[in-house]
Amino acid sequence: MPRTATQSRIEDHALLGNGRTAALSTPDGNIDWLCLPGFDSPAVLAGLLGTSEHGMWRIGPATASGTPPVADRRRYLGHSIVVEQIWRTAGGTLAVTDFLTAPNADDWAPAQLIRIAVCTEGTVTVASTFALRPNYGAATPRIDQVDFATPRTRLTHDRDTFWLDGPAHTTDRDGVQHAEKVLNAGQQAVFALTWTATGRPAPAPPSGAELKAALQWWEDWAGQCTYMGPDRDAVLRSLITVKAMQQINSGAFVAAPTTSLPERLPTGGQPGEDCRTWDYRFMWPRDTAWYVRTLVRCGYAEEALAWRDWLLARTDPADLRPLYRLDSIAGTDEQILAHLPGWRGAGPVRVGNGADGQLQLDVFGELADTLWEMEKAGLPGGDDVRAYVLQLALQVEKSWRKRDCGMWESRGTPQRYTSSRIWCWVALDRTVRMLRAGGDTDPAVAARLEELAKTVRATVLACAVRTRDGGTPALTQVFGGTDLDASVLHAVTTGMLGPDDPLATGTIDAIAAELADKHGLVERYPTHDTAQNIDGLPGHEGRFLPCTAWLATACAVTGRTDEARATIDTLLALRSDLGLLAEEYDPDAGCQLGNYPQGMTHQALIDAHLALAAAEHRAPAPTVRSLADALA
Repeated sequence: MPRTATQSRIEDHALLGNGRTAALSTPDGNIDWLCLPGFDSPAVLAGLLGTSEHGMWRIGPATASGTPPVADRRRYLGHSIVVEQIWRTAGGTLAVTDFLTAPNADDWAPAQLIRIAVCTEGTVTVASTFALRPNYGAATPRIDQVDFATPRTRLTHDRDTFWLDGPAHTTDRDGVQHAEKVLNAGQQAVFALTWTATGRPAPAPPSGAELKAALQWWEDWAGQCTYMGPDRDAVLRSLITVKAMQQINSGAFVAAPTTSLPERLPTGGQPGEDCRTWDYRFMWPRDTAWYVRTLVRCGYAEEALAWRDWLLARTDPADLRPLYRLDSIAGTDEQILAHLPGWRGAGPVRVGNGADGQLQLDVFGELADTLWEMEKAGLPGGDDVRAYVLQLALQVEKSWRKRDCGMWESRGTPQRYTSSRIWCWVALDRTVRMLRAGGDTDPAVAARLEELAKTVRATVLACAVRTRDGGTPALTQVFGGTDLDASVLHAVTTGMLGPDDPLATGTIDAIAAELADKHGLVERYPTHDTAQNIDGLPGHEGRFLPCTAWLATACAVTGRTDEARATIDTLLALRSDLGLLAEEYDPDAGCQLGNYPQGMTHQALIDAHLALAAAEHRAPAPTVRSLADALA
């Protein structure tokens, strides 16, 4: 067997995607993460969270040693999510192009991963080593060679059938398949893995047109981007990454295409150490509201409309959950997969997410904010959208004083989180705006909600502000507390605090001083080595990259453009060679941490660019002014 996939860093991976599922590949040509047929299906290649024995597929130059060579160069082709890797060997040059076929909204369409190996000069032997391991590496499929026009292997497990096309593979006693083919300059070998539901017709092998179709689809999508500011290529790569998180047949997004990549490295001192590993292959209304707001600001309407349709059809403001399966049915229960050791031994490996069922009061605000943003952008939703937003505000009216688990989904004791109240205020503020813009709602309702928005804001100012040693004030993590939390920066970026408000500048200064490290990377909130943290978990975690982008946005909004630019540059420097970012970064180990790539990180980085571009044209940049402020 080749070397274990867990030797690769998280950021060494390339993302492949097609709006139905995603795969990750490493620089040595190994795909070590693939869920089929969908984002939230059990992985059939799960070496990322274990070893090559849990599923892998490597294609690259044949080698006599046990260590596959790393490609000399790799890149995304144009503005696509198609990856090309190039090896220069003693005998010649091999290029391998990997991609998932172009998005297709047909639920029953085969899901297909294609890998094209081309010898561009000299002579090269291309080698394929393939170990399909369904159910997160716990199962070995039945393997049959079948008669077809080309060599074909059928692998079956439960209700799934997989078809391996390409040069003929042989199967060893461990159920691992191997193939080699000598290629001369100009020759190619096409490999494909295709999923179909058991009982469905066998899929056609690759026709040769799939690569062109995939490249064209992504180039057409990228061509719709209206952002023309600084770092446009980086912004566009982040937009493409966010788009790759959206399920094409429903409009729902996943937060990330992976589960259980750790937010902290194991210390080795505690058996069964929890490295903060979570399953992100779900639809979070909060995160996805931010994705949609950003997409709208960059010229993308279709994605926003599909998301809104999903939201209105499948969620109820009176029973709003923190997260949903993509099909919105039950099945988010958290389980531990004991047979997987985790990435570099960092466990446990979880599927499902125990945050479902928590009270998280901020979600009402993020949804109302984005639905209002869509209205302003010329994507009105009519009476059903206004009714939905009104119900969000009415739930805030009932619940805003309650303790909750907050946007960080604390597994500790519920608190009165300041950021939750900030977003409750946003929900009320945006609802009043939308009701008055529609003009067909009882004015008394809007007036009542407007007064409540003033009350919520006044309560935050009375209960969540600290002033140390007579210095500048700053918002705190919880009511009556003294610790900071980067999520309170949303008070600045949502317009709850004006850009010239001393509390806005004081909060930015305090977070930069106390939560940012010497590199300018921001942690979410203070954590401790041994004591239990407010989130109910012990130990530290990496620096939270979305929070770093939030600091940049807040600086831009308040006219501190040099600081915003410096913070953005810090984030850009952390991206992988393909422009990808995870959720967190460990400055001591010098590596990314957390699920990968992380949609929220890329969205927050785009937003920081949008804020900076606005600020550099109109300094300080205007914020969304609240009705409460305007009427005060």
